[in-house]
Amino acid sequence: MKRRNAQQWAAILRACGVAPNTSKAWGPVFADEIRENSFSKGDADIADWLPEILHESGGLERMEENLNYTTPQRLMAVWPSRFPSVVAALPYVANPKALANFVYGGRMGNTRTDDGWTYRGRSPIGITGLANYQRVGDLMGQDLVGIPDLLCQPRFALDACIAWWEDKIPDSMLGETTTIRRRVNGGVIGLDDVQRLTKLARVALS
Repeated sequence: MKRRNAQQWAAILRACGVAPNTSKAWGPVFADEIRENSFSKGDADIADWLPEILHESGGLERMEENLNYTTPQRLMAVWPSRFPSVVAALPYVANPKALANFVYGGRMGNTRTDDGWTYRGRSPIGITGLANYQRVGDLMGQDLVGIPDLLCQPRFALDACIAWWEDKIPDSMLGETTTIRRRVNGGVIGLDDVQRLTKLARVALS
């Protein structure tokens, strides 16, 4: 894979629908952090990776998960098994910390009272849970468990997205958008948008 400069990355991001100012700000980050050997399959990886991080981050505008839901109906739609009724969902409406501790507590390595909130989804790909923070931090050589907010800083965040991807997405999965979406999201929420972004990314990268 040939390394791209900041202007080239900014153009790719704009072609994928990222706002001009955001593309300009992130261009140097992509240029510095994505090297010739960052991905095992180069552009074949990036064509699937980029749509996922753009979808999860709202076009690189959001670096951490928004858990501030304003209606019980939305909570029921996102977590139907956790919130089977309006009554069950109401205590977590506009209560992001309680919501994170409820939906993420006791899994993904979270064992302490506030682990669900402390290790909520961060970085453009939404790394979630103490175990994932530990694993990605080890791969990066960074203490993400002790300093979780590193995942909200662009350069650390992008490195984390690359490390997570290379660890979790085997080369044999590339091109299988639905399968990759399940690995990233745990389901197929957002699949239509990821498929749309994948078409844009393949054109932009070529």
